[in-house]
Amino acid sequence: MSKTIAKYGWIVVGIYFIYAAFGLAFYPGIYPLMPYGIIFGLVGAALIAYLLFLLAKEKKNGKSAGLTFIHMVKKYKFLIEQLVSRDFKTKYKRSVLGVLWSFLNPLLMMTVQYIVFKNLMKFQVDFYATYLLCGIVLFNGFLDCSNMSMHAITGNASLITKVYVPKYIYPISKVLSTAINTVLTMIPLVLIALINGVKPSVSWLLIPVVLFLLLLFVIGVGLLLSSLLVFFRDIEFLWGVFTSLWMYATPIIYPISILPEWMKTLELINPMYYYVTLMRTVIISGTAPAPLDLATAFAWGIAAMLVGGLVFKKTQDQFILYL
Repeated sequence: MSKTIAKYGWIVVGIYFIYAAFGLAFYPGIYPLMPYGIIFGLVGAALIAYLLFLLAKEKKNGKSAGLTFIHMVKKYKFLIEQLVSRDFKTKYKRSVLGVLWSFLNPLLMMTVQYIVFKNLMKFQVDFYATYLLCGIVLFNGFLDCSNMSMHAITGNASLITKVYVPKYIYPISKVLSTAINTVLTMIPLVLIALINGVKPSVSWLLIPVVLFLLLLFVIGVGLLLSSLLVFFRDIEFLWGVFTSLWMYATPIIYPISILPEWMKTLELINPMYYYVTLMRTVIISGTAPAPLDLATAFAWGIAAMLVGGLVFKKTQDQFILYL
């Protein structure tokens, strides 16, 4: 097990430093480069320290949340793969176009909104089709993942009441299976960007980083929603209303520049604003996002994971009584 932790741990650390160096090399910030280099270095040092901590715990047969999670993933790897595969295939079962809907859905939404808002709204946005599609793809990805994971516990009641497996596997597998669709929608997004006249840039290599940060956030939200739905079935309907308001509160179809100052301030506490902005910066601006924006998006993801994980852990033993 120690070899597995070391192998994948050093891979993660290596990928982090490659992307950190890339971001610093291509970030055209107005602030001095040195403070951001120090920040990236400290985060990298923290990753290495945590990896060494896990290896030391493993050798001493100690316990930690990180080791418990790694052991569970290794033990139930086959089950997770089967759940992800089942959920992905089920979504397009008996559909004529099948997985092609992953490409068509965002394109159709973008076309309708582009025609309507481009003519009605009095604002100028460069590469508006790409600007719009970046927002649609990310917010729809978040919405699909959260909706699917919300029903992960109630939808697998027959399995949960008969077979023991860690219950958090169900919402996580739902998020992962739905995230495949979000990854696939990157293909039409890149194609529209090229057709729209956006110049390809090496910054597009940072797209996986943005998707990973969003994945952290939506897993946390999924854990929270899936646990709450067991006890309060009205959560499903309240979440639908809330996300509708959330979508229009996020600068997807309009630029943030048209908002009054007090609304711009409110956007600072809107997690989806940061993820959408990161994607637009990477694709449209062709530069690495500001380190502060990356740190904020990462912080929202960690906060969601902590809150969702704690609520899920506190309530999971009572699930069986309400299913």
